[in-house]
Amino acid sequence: MKALLRTFINSFKVSFAENANIFIYFLKRIPVIGKRIPEKLYKQTRAKIVFGIIKEILGIVSNFFRKSFYLGVMILLPSYLLINKDMSLILPEFLHIFFFLSFILGSIMNVIVFDANNRSSYNMITLMRVDAKEYYLGQIIYRNVEKFIYFMVPMIIIGSIIGLSPLKAVILITELTAFRFIGEWLHLFIYECTGKVIVNKNSFVFTSIIIFLILAYALPFAGFTIDFYPILFNNSVVLVLMILGILSFIHIWKYKQYTNIAKKLLARDNIFDIENFKSELSFVDVKLDEKNMTEDDLNSKIYDKKQGYEYLNSIFFKRHRKIILSPIKFRVLVITAMFLIGIVLILINPEKKIIFINRIENAAPLLVFIMYTMSTGERICKAMFYNCDVSLLRYSYYREGKVILSNFTSRLKKVVFLNIIPAFTLCLALIAFIIISGYSNKLISMIPLFLCAIFLSCFFSIHYLFMYYVIQPYTAELEVKSPLFKFTNGLIYFVSYFCLRLKTSSYYFTLAIVILTILYMAIALILTYRVAPKTFRLK
Repeated sequence: MKALLRTFINSFKVSFAENANIFIYFLKRIPVIGKRIPEKLYKQTRAKIVFGIIKEILGIVSNFFRKSFYLGVMILLPSYLLINKDMSLILPEFLHIFFFLSFILGSIMNVIVFDANNRSSYNMITLMRVDAKEYYLGQIIYRNVEKFIYFMVPMIIIGSIIGLSPLKAVILITELTAFRFIGEWLHLFIYECTGKVIVNKNSFVFTSIIIFLILAYALPFAGFTIDFYPILFNNSVVLVLMILGILSFIHIWKYKQYTNIAKKLLARDNIFDIENFKSELSFVDVKLDEKNMTEDDLNSKIYDKKQGYEYLNSIFFKRHRKIILSPIKFRVLVITAMFLIGIVLILINPEKKIIFINRIENAAPLLVFIMYTMSTGERICKAMFYNCDVSLLRYSYYREGKVILSNFTSRLKKVVFLNIIPAFTLCLALIAFIIISGYSNKLISMIPLFLCAIFLSCFFSIHYLFMYYVIQPYTAELEVKSPLFKFTNGLIYFVSYFCLRLKTSSYYFTLAIVILTILYMAIALILTYRVAPKTFRLK
């Protein structure tokens, strides 16, 4: 026990120092502030202790937020939207979704011992030579206790909304913890019997995710909700789960093959092959297949009248049009399908036409989230980096202010044009739906709504290209290592999601979007010219 505790403390110290370095790195990446933070902070023990403590506090807050976000967005919100009941009546749906996602799928996927992507395990066991059993046992205990605490508070808060008492919330999370121990033991048992690590099999992972997502969401949507309340809070069931959880933990404690598992999973080649695969995987959707290129793709004579970066970008967008246009075509098809479904619904239920029209009239705030999800700006930026800029950024002339501004404006026109296609399709679909519904007299009053969709597509096009040039988050090894980029994207998502709950006039909302887009365009051009020569580089 003392050895286990000593190993855990040492691993925590390493993690603490690593988190302190990450936090210092994050601060150094912040514009203006970052320049004032010296490199020597990485060496100063006292300063790193302070930064480590700050990072730990932020991590605790972040973990509580993430669990709250998961329970709210993945479970509570679907329970309410799919069933459309009063909050106090959705407890059966909430428990149904929570059981299949957290109890079953979470216990299958969130294993600790067989996590082949865990760099910390590689550092501690392979590099620092700690005992594999002591390390794994310490992590299993710590991470399950940690999850118990982080789940507890949001579950009690949400429970007060949906009619679940604090005691029942504690029992539910305790049962979840028992399931996690059972899941960990089950993976060890399968490995002991077959020698296979099933959680690292892509077919198993993909199949499990699909099956349990269908069970979690499709069943309640179809009206087949399993009422887990009398099951999960039955005294006999609780007792059986506690006993199984304890027995599983005892088996985990006595298991003797941790060293062999570590040797198999944590070999250096495995760890770095996985990391390289993950890096490549993030760009696989924008990788150009040269074998399928035609003579027409390679024909650049049609752009002979263009010069400079207009010529370069015209060739780029022509040769990569399949990569760039395929998601746009998919969005157009989805909009068309939704339009046809809407037409069928109003033909079957004509009395619901006015409900649809009223929702469309007040849909301006909803468009923020819709256009956010429809934007292909980030994908296009990845294609630019992977297939063009990762090579050209090695040359200093490509990073000059005038060159960057010329390139930026040339690309911006093309990206905006491409993203306007699904926005324009959405507007046409809405217009056609309104006319077919017999409310063509409302078209004039809905012009602000259509303008809002167009300007939002422009806004997100500008945003992603601006972030790409001013932050340039991608490294030469095809990784995203910019905390600021991740934070900005997270903030944009949060604002877009927040707009789902916003209720305001389409006229004033559209006016605000138009002004914001124009201002953002001006700011983007100025900052790209001034800042990008320093930030738009190969890292």
